[in-house]
Formats: sequence, C-alpha cells, structure tokens
Amino acid sequence: MDSPKSDYIRTLRRLPLFTDLSDAELAQIAEGVSRLYFEKGTLIFVEGDVCRELLIVEEGTVKIVKSALSGRQQLLGIERKGSSLAEVAVFDGGRYPASAEATSSTTLLRLSADSFRQTCLKNPETALKVFKVLAHKLRHLVSLVEELSFATVRARLIAYLVRLAEENGHRTPQGIQFQLTENNEQLAVRLGTVRELISRNLGRLHGDKLIEMSGAQSIFLISPSCAMKLGSI
Repeated sequence: MDSPKSDYIRTLRRLPLFTDLSDAELAQIAEGVSRLYFEKGTLIFVEGDVCRELLIVEEGTVKIVKSALSGRQQLLGIERKGSSLAEVAVFDGGRYPASAEATSSTTLLRLSADSFRQTCLKNPETALKVFKVLAHKLRHLVSLVEELSFATVRARLIAYLVRLAEENGHRTPQGIQFQLTENNEQLAVRLGTVRELISRNLGRLHGDKLIEMSGAQSIFLISPSCAMKLGSI
C-alpha cells in the first residue's frame, strides 16, 4: 500500500511548477506537505487573510472570487486538479487578494510558504515556471478587466453562451444543444453583474429567437446561424 508521502510525490510531479525536479528533490518537498479536505461550499481562504502556504489542488475544483463592499462578487477563475493557489501572496508575504471556495468535495496539498520559497531559491527552473504561471494568470486578469470595462452585460453573456456551445455542445436538427448548469445568480458572479440583468438579457435573447430553453434542466439551443450572429454582436 502506498504511503501518503508517495501520494504527495505523484501529485507534486503533476504540477507544472515541479516537473523539472528530481525524485529526490520531490521527496524532500513532500516531507513538508500535508493534506487538507474541504466539503462543497466551504471557504478555503478569505480575502484579506495572511497567506502562509502554497495550496495545490489534488482533487476537486476551487473557485476564486473577488468581493466588493456592496456584496457583489466577481469570479476570477476556477482551479482544478494540478493547479496551485495563492502564488503571489506566497512570494510577497502579503494577504490573499481574493477568496477561495470549494465547488465540489476537494482535497488540497499544503506546502508552507517558507518551504516553497526555499525550493525556488535552490531550483531556478522552478522559479521560472512560477513566473510563467503568474504571467498566464495576469493575462487572464487583463482580459477579464477588458471585458468588464468595455463589453456590455449582453455581450459578455453572449460570449459565454457561445463558448459553452463550442466546448460542450452537440449538433441537433434544431441547432447546437448544450446544458447551462449555472443559475442566474452564479452567472451574475461569473460575468460581474447582478442577477436581474442576467434574467433580463436571457429573456431578450429568447425574445429575439437567438436562444431557446428546453425542459426544466436549462438546456439552451443555438442554431449555427444564430451562434454566428451571437458571436458578432
């Protein structure tokens, strides 16, 4: 039977940050790793808390959310198996810039911030990979700021529906069929708006015959011609 340390090494090896490390180096890092469990809906860390650890998603999904004083939230991203959390705060010794919540039963590996910084000092290739991960996340945030600053709620909603149709849809005689699993409140968090505007814009898209809802499972249908029209709006 495998030991917890063996499990840790396998998970660490899957992480892009550590792919260049030897088995001996991974084993050394694994000495300081512990495992954390979170049920769906549990807060993992809260914006403003001091960060003292690097967290790695071993199983499950985690959403990263930024909150305003008004209570409105903006989804910054969904992290899945093999992703790391809180790299920036680990390096600057500061506080979490956003909150993290488990969106399913989630298992995380915990590595202290001090241990992770020492690993980067000893392995420049690992440090460079951290920069690459941070650069990718920065590009995502810049794109998100651009969408929120220059695109209307209707345009952001349309773009998201088209992306779902392209990634998860299948063609039917009626058009492209896919399932929308998020409710209006969750869509509002994802798109940086309020539930009322999501409801209103979905109704208008339906009235314009650009989308249809089938059954009680929020199945949307977009015909190929409508999908092209949606993408050009």
